[in-house]
Formats: sequence, structure tokens, C-alpha cells
Amino acid sequence: MRRRLVILPLALAAISLSADLHAAAAVTDADGTTPLHWAVYNDDAGQVRQLIKAGADVNARNDYGATPLTEAAETGNADIIGQLLKAGADPESSNEDGQTALMILARTSNIAAAELLLKHRARVNAVEKWRGQTALMWSAAERQPEMVKLLIRHGANVDARSTVNDWKRYVTAEGRKQDRNPGGLTPLLYAARQGCTECVRALVKGGAKVNLPDPDGITPLLMAVMSMHFDTARLLIESGANVDKWDWWGRSPLYAAVDVNTLPTGGRPDRLSTDDTSSLDIIGLLLERGANPDARLRKFPPYRALGPDRGGDGVLTTDATPLLRAAKGADLAAIRLLLAHGANPNQSQVDGVTPLMALARVGAGKADTRGEYVTQEEAIEAARLLVAGGADLNARSRPGVGLQGQVPGRSAAEGAAAWGWSKVAAALVDLGAEAPRTAVRGGSGAAAAR
Repeated sequence: MRRRLVILPLALAAISLSADLHAAAAVTDADGTTPLHWAVYNDDAGQVRQLIKAGADVNARNDYGATPLTEAAETGNADIIGQLLKAGADPESSNEDGQTALMILARTSNIAAAELLLKHRARVNAVEKWRGQTALMWSAAERQPEMVKLLIRHGANVDARSTVNDWKRYVTAEGRKQDRNPGGLTPLLYAARQGCTECVRALVKGGAKVNLPDPDGITPLLMAVMSMHFDTARLLIESGANVDKWDWWGRSPLYAAVDVNTLPTGGRPDRLSTDDTSSLDIIGLLLERGANPDARLRKFPPYRALGPDRGGDGVLTTDATPLLRAAKGADLAAIRLLLAHGANPNQSQVDGVTPLMALARVGAGKADTRGEYVTQEEAIEAARLLVAGGADLNARSRPGVGLQGQVPGRSAAEGAAAWGWSKVAAALVDLGAEAPRTAVRGGSGAAAAR
């Protein structure tokens, strides 16, 4: 059998081979790593104690910016952390990027170790240089509610904001808008994005401003809804979040809740939500709290899937309402709720497309993902709901609507006929619509088969 040759780092070998710990403690590797670094890395509290007693430098920093204390924060050994602090280790021990030992521990549930650092006056509001994040932001982003509570008790700034990215260009020579992270998140926004309901509860109790948005105007409530964390969204609503505060694109929490209620699914089984609250519950709660059912988008919103959604859906754009979005997805439950709370069934978007027209595929294109899996039977049932709620069967869109070069100005029945939905077109005529002026022909892609 061939034996493998194991080469130990010089500093680590010095501990093993030297009987003189005083001499061994002073040995360093080529990158500045000391025996004390290695003892901490190996989680050897006894050896750490011996090296400290032998005079090891507890603040030694290797070429990567690591100190014994930052290594101890990584391993989370409270005994070793206590030994290093007692021996004079800098409780900050920040690296070149300004990341402190407390920030490392803040990502975990190791309260005992974090308390040791805080008792030795580690700065709870220290900010790292790369993204301007604090320990509280890390704990919220990593879903650590007990750590969040600890940091708040020690004076963490609950409304601190990470670095705002002031991008000078959003369009390159390639010609399409780039989706660039604006930064500027608060601990509450991080917690809402991750769905850490207990983190949100602690932050709100600690005085966090519940409506403080990111640079794009996305509030914690809107963030929670768009991230499909509905228990968190419920808590924010019950904590007084503004139910009508929209973002840069005009997305209100209600529009977002309706949108995610019928998002297209992928080719794999969906992972079941662990939330007790559903998106439909949030729609109802928002409406009960007075959310505007006719709030309109200000402009074409960014979509979730860069590939399928790129450049798509010319219907769900400026002036689209929650009811129009619900109609396009034939979302019967959402349509009922919105109509019951006074939504206008004839409010059109910028191209004159009403909810009934959107349901009947007026202006629809191959790239659309919203409503992609709606069947004709579902569309007919949704149409009956809209008509019963007062939808105008014979309203027409403005000329030139659609990504597929459609003929100017279509009614809902004509849109259905053009898409190949003969059953829907016939049902609309039975409900009182004028017969389509255009002949029924094949629709776009697989839609014609539905």
C-alpha cells in the first residue's frame, strides 16, 4: 500500500513538534497564519489556552485578514471566544472589508457567543464596507429572530440602511434595461424578503418604521407579498403597514397579492408553503383594510422570470388594475373578492383593454406567462362573473393593441375568436356580446388548443 505524504502547515507542525510552546507560538506560515489561528480553527480549547499562556498574539492577522477571534466566531466556540477576549483580543477584529466577529456570529443562533462580544463592547452598529450591512441586517437576512432580539436590546439601529447602489447606467449597447440591485435595504426589508415572521415581530416591537421602503419604493409589506411570505405579510398588515403604498412601477400590495395568486408553475412539483396564510387570505385582508381595488400600475413592471417574461405581456402594463390581472389569470376567487369590494369591471389599461378583454386574450402574445394555463372552461366561468359584475361586453380596445400585430380595436369576443377560443367567443355572444367581426382562426402556440 502506498502511503500518502501529508504536509502540515509550518505553524501547525510547530505545535506538534516543539516542546517549547513559547517558541512555537511565534512561528507563522507564509501567509501569516499562526499556531493560535490553527488551534482555534481546530476547535481545540485546551491548546488555545496553552498558546495564550505561552504569549501567543491574540490579535495576529494573517494575509487574508483573519484573526483568532474571527476564526472563533466561525467555529462558534464560546469558551474559546471568552479566552481570547480575556487575553485582550479586539472584540471587533474586522477584516479588510470591515466585517466584524459580531457580524459573523449574527448569522447564527449562537446567542452565548454574541453576548460575550457585546459584553466586551463590540460595536453593535458597525458597518462593513462592501454592502454597508450591519450585524442586525445579517441576523434578519439569515432568519435568526433570537439574535435579532439580542442585538436590538444592545442598541442596534432598527432602521439602518445598506449601501444604495447609484447605478449610472441601466441600459447598455445591448439595448435592454438591466435589472440592477438598488441596495438600500433595512433590517425589516431583509426579514420580509426572507419571510422571518418572528424577526419582523421583534423589529416592529423594537421601533422599526414599518413603511420604510427601499430606493425603488418597495416597502416591507410589498416585499413580503412579492416574495410569497404570507404569514409575514399578515403580521405587517396587522402592525399598521400602509396597504396602498406602491412602488416605482405602481405595484401596490393588492396588485402583488393578486399577481402571485396565479403565478405560472414550473415543470417540477411546487414546494408546498409552510405558511398558515394564503395569498388569497392576503387579498381579502388588504381589501378589508381599505386597499384601493382600482389602484393602477404606473408603468410596465419588472417580472420574476427573466427568460419567459422578457419583453412580454403588453396587457399588464401602465394602468393595469388588480382586477385586470385577476381576469387575465381567470382567478375566480380573486375576481369575486375584488368585485365584492367595488372594483371597476370596466377600468381599462393604457391600450383600452378591460378585464373582460384581458380574459379573452385581447392583446395577448406568445411571450405572456400570466394566464398561460387558463382553459376555455375557466375563462367562460370568469367571464360570467365579470359580466354579472357589470362588465361591458362590447367595449373595444384602442387600435394597434398586441404583440402579434392584431387588427385595430377588438372586443372581448373578437379577441377570443382570434386566439382560437371558439367556445369562449360563443359564450360571450350568448351573454349578449355582438358577434365577432373577424373570423375565428388559429391562436398563438398552444393557446389555440385550449
